[in-house]
Amino acid sequence: MNGLPAACDLVCILQEPCDSRIAGLELALAAAEEIGIDYVVPLAVGAMLPRHSLAGYAAFNSEQRRERLPILFGDQLEDLTHSNAAIGWFKPLWDQRMMLSQDYISSACALPVSAAHRFFVKEDVQAPTCIYELILLMSLPPDTGVSVEKVQRITMRTATGDWCADGDARSQAVQNAAPENALVSAGPFGTVQLRWPLPQPIPKVSIIVATRDKLELLQTCVEGVLFQTAYPDIELIIADNDSRETETLEYLDEILKDPRVRVVRWPYPFNYSAINNFAAGHALGEYLCLLNNDIEVLEPQWLEEMVREAVQPGVGAVGARLLYPDRTIQHAGVALGIGNAAGHAHRGLQEDEAGYFAQTHIVRGTSAVTAACMLVAKRHFDAVGGLDEDELAVAYNDVDLCLKLRMRGLVNIYTPLATLIHHESKSRGLDFAPEHLERYMRELAVFQQRWGAAEVVDPWHHPRLNRQSEVFN
Repeated sequence: MNGLPAACDLVCILQEPCDSRIAGLELALAAAEEIGIDYVVPLAVGAMLPRHSLAGYAAFNSEQRRERLPILFGDQLEDLTHSNAAIGWFKPLWDQRMMLSQDYISSACALPVSAAHRFFVKEDVQAPTCIYELILLMSLPPDTGVSVEKVQRITMRTATGDWCADGDARSQAVQNAAPENALVSAGPFGTVQLRWPLPQPIPKVSIIVATRDKLELLQTCVEGVLFQTAYPDIELIIADNDSRETETLEYLDEILKDPRVRVVRWPYPFNYSAINNFAAGHALGEYLCLLNNDIEVLEPQWLEEMVREAVQPGVGAVGARLLYPDRTIQHAGVALGIGNAAGHAHRGLQEDEAGYFAQTHIVRGTSAVTAACMLVAKRHFDAVGGLDEDELAVAYNDVDLCLKLRMRGLVNIYTPLATLIHHESKSRGLDFAPEHLERYMRELAVFQQRWGAAEVVDPWHHPRLNRQSEVFN
């Protein structure tokens, strides 16, 4: 192709809709391999190649030349209905867990010909039914999987609604590619809900709730854990930070009659990190669930859904979708660099809105999750030294913990399949209150220096998105 680097040849193909797309791709791959083409770029009906998109793929591979060619993908423009305008889908880097929840690659990708064509000629493997399934089959095996690389360029313009179309077909593609014992169903906005099987026997979870008085909050939280949570093997450790009110002390004595409950005492000034580390030292569970006392349980399977993710190989911390009492998003993962520190992605979005390409509705990777509801293997928590009680006593300790887990090669996961209410900061107050501001600014400076938060671009954010906004725009 004129103007492309000689190190990488690409061919662009026009495919027919749905039922014949994969057949057209198979023919194109066979022809491309016969004449020595490196890549095929699938072009769906109604889609357009932006200027220089092919050059972007070719230049990237020329710079990153390797023995095994990776799958490449880029950002895309999605046409708006009844308008000549388009919205940019500025995508995260490769996230295998996200790809099992949402096809964010096949509409704007370049497929390495030899690696892709093998899946149509293998006798012991069923041929893929769509490009999404093909990419899953190519990328999922941990030992033989093809790597997937992001090109930071808009490489496709797609038709209105393409990003959330064909939800049933996408669910079937995941069903075909996932392990047989995984549960797969269609999710909202063309997404997929995959539930990993629970191990047998299921692991014990130690749920840690730090509290000081505020009985109305504590009672709602505790009763939700003990009587509205279906997970069968839990212990509840209440870390009491010097409660003084008679009603609270009487309640703590009363709930100790439940054999699943223990109360440990921390009669010192408030230090969220130290309190939780102290309680974790008493935990008998294989997994720790850090839970704020201002959390309200909504559905019995919340902990089960978090455990399904936490037991997967290579997973660090798992966080839930948390809603404000008005049912808007309080937490759907944490993005590093927002506000030159870290921010809650998609905060304030209505619970049932699509928002930015349905990101609040899918299980996916994330840089960090909030300790208001966090599940983590005790061995991982201990390996990174728990929460930083010396320099991050109150703020950013949970994000710091998650980033330390990532430094150990673990992936943190956000799951909306566990949804709870968070009455945020009703217990300890806001960081920006005058009496807390000096401490908060000191901890902010520690966090920024430690993780370069004032400059870094989060892998699940994007350089073209606004760093000062928790709403992706």
